Amino acid sequence: MGASDDLPSAPLAPRPDLEALRARFAARGRVVVPDLLAPVFAAELHACLAGWPRWALVTRVQGRHRDFDAAAMARIPPQDRTELDALIAAEARQGFQYLYERYPLYDVGFRPEPGPPVLDRFRALLREGPLLALARRISGCEDIAFGDGQATRYRKGHFLTLHDDAEPAKRRRVAYVLGLTPDWAPDYGGQLQFLGADGGVEEVVVPRFNTLSLFRVPCPHLVSAVAPFVEAPRLSITGWLRAAADP
Repeated sequence: MGASDDLPSAPLAPRPDLEALRARFAARGRVVVPDLLAPVFAAELHACLAGWPRWALVTRVQGRHRDFDAAAMARIPPQDRTELDALIAAEARQGFQYLYERYPLYDVGFRPEPGPPVLDRFRALLREGPLLALARRISGCEDIAFGDGQATRYRKGHFLTLHDDAEPAKRRRVAYVLGLTPDWAPDYGGQLQFLGADGGVEEVVVPRFNTLSLFRVPCPHLVSAVAPFVEAPRLSITGWLRAAADP
């Protein structure tokens, strides 16, 4: 019997490396889990997000979160976005800022609209079952009860500046990033970067298909800007695994 034999294998891939993952998380507070999902499920999830039509462009303007219809924003000529781009850049210079596209999947009090079965199947993994069990085993956080989640799409120029995810009232135990981008090169940007105590970059995770990054909250990190020459989007599902009962 292996250490992961009591974890349901579907829709997750088998985990013969569980003990190594647990040891790395215990030592570093973070770990990258390769080949998380069963291949067919991962391919279906990627295909769904690659063709998904409803994204919101999210950012901060003058200290406030803002949502814009991504498709409508894409139709605006660049010369007509000068003022908004200047406000986005000014916010980034002052502190925390982000610019990317998202589609909410699951959160407290959020009622998702009916959608493709593959998205419903992933939402179910955030409520109970093998994904949460695996996260508990790797992280040692036995009080993880549910996860929230959003699909994200980073395109050229999109970024997420330095932050640590700390929000005590939400009882976040572990943050996660499920990479769903095939054929992403290191020079494309969009890298998950972790900072050390000296403020320097301690570890870099290049986006990979069907990989799960898990890291303890709080943890200083950022997503570097996607290079201006990149045409393909960086796709992922991100969120936090949280303690207390899912209301």
